[in-house]
Amino acid sequence: TQTQSRTCSGASCGGSKFCSGLSSSTRRDSNPPCCPVNAVWSSWDTWGPWSATCGSRTQTRSRICDGSFCNGRSTCGGSKLLLRSDPSPPCCPVNAVWSSWSSWGSWSATCGNRTQTQSRTCSGASCGGS
Repeated sequence: TQTQSRTCSGASCGGSKFCSGLSSSTRRDSNPPCCPVNAVWSSWDTWGPWSATCGSRTQTRSRICDGSFCNGRSTCGGSKLLLRSDPSPPCCPVNAVWSSWSSWGSWSATCGNRTQTQSRTCSGASCGGS
């Protein structure tokens, strides 16, 4: 708050000249600087859900400034959000396809209880998939 005042000179008791108007005026600062306060951060919330189910993904968590606000600004220092990336995200499914079956292999024995085997391969699998 600022105050200014003035005096009227030249007026005397019984004189013919008097000053008109107020002798002081006051105004309030419309944008004062913030006063220091003991504002503190709350504890961090738990981590939110992953931004994706697989592949490159992130999580965030937040906290709240418990204290005063001045001119629309928080008086806590630092960030209200924390972001982290998944260091080992699960693989995303790919459009893998099986090849055709190979020809039957040789019999495991020449007679009696015997077996044959054939195989195929998976193409397009990645990220440790099989």
